[in-house]
Amino acid sequence: MTEELISQYIDDALDFDDKIVFVERIHDSERYKDDTVELLTQEKALRAAAWDYVPEVVFPQKANKALWMRRPLAVAASALAAAALMFFFFWPPVSIEPPDRKVAHRFVVFEPDVETVAIIGTFNNWQVLPMIKTGREGYWEISLELAPGEHRYSFLLDDSRRMADPTVHIREKDDFGSENSVLEVRT
Repeated sequence: MTEELISQYIDDALDFDDKIVFVERIHDSERYKDDTVELLTQEKALRAAAWDYVPEVVFPQKANKALWMRRPLAVAASALAAAALMFFFFWPPVSIEPPDRKVAHRFVVFEPDVETVAIIGTFNNWQVLPMIKTGREGYWEISLELAPGEHRYSFLLDDSRRMADPTVHIREKDDFGSENSVLEVRT
């Protein structure tokens, strides 16, 4: 307990009441005073030795060179990676199929009570293409070469009435209130 109190005094870890007790003990006991002086001398020597050698602290100097001068390979690799990404994402895709490859498609409609039937659609720029009447039963037909993709079309009956293809279930309304058939042509 005695050395602990001396150590706390040296480390300034005592409150005022404990310091008063410490001073009274030193005053009353010659041995306690000698122990305190001995420990203070030892602490003084330890603290002095700790400051004899202080290593030099070297702070890295801020480089004044630009990044590309300090790390040219990293900058070159980054630029190459950026160029490769731009090439990959922005280069137009290469088509395996020739762009002018067309597919033959036959359009048939049964309309026995009309005089003329024509077809109009996106594949012919909405121009009127007359269909041919086959036989006497009322069937009309035409075969066209269509490019792959989605095409919208309808039949024009007697040059006045539009009608969607009854054999095609995919339809959409146009801006004029009519209904167009939607045909997907694949190669």
